[in-house]
Amino acid sequence: MERDESLIVAFADELRARRSALELSQEELAHMVGVNRTYMAKLELAQNQPTLTVLQAIANALAVPLSELLGAVAVRQ
Repeated sequence: MERDESLIVAFADELRARRSALELSQEELAHMVGVNRTYMAKLELAQNQPTLTVLQAIANALAVPLSELLGAVAVRQ
């Protein structure tokens, strides 16, 4: 399956915006999610794609339903 770059970039933008709105550092969010800060940075730079498990952990850490997080990504696309 081909990578959809616009979807990956939309997720990166939404992730960065929500993290910033909560005034969390990448390191703080990464710790909450259970991933490395470097991985979180790569997600925000659209260099990596999260798994479903990581997506759910991110939504939990941001205190939003996964459907809301993904819905916002679809709108940005």
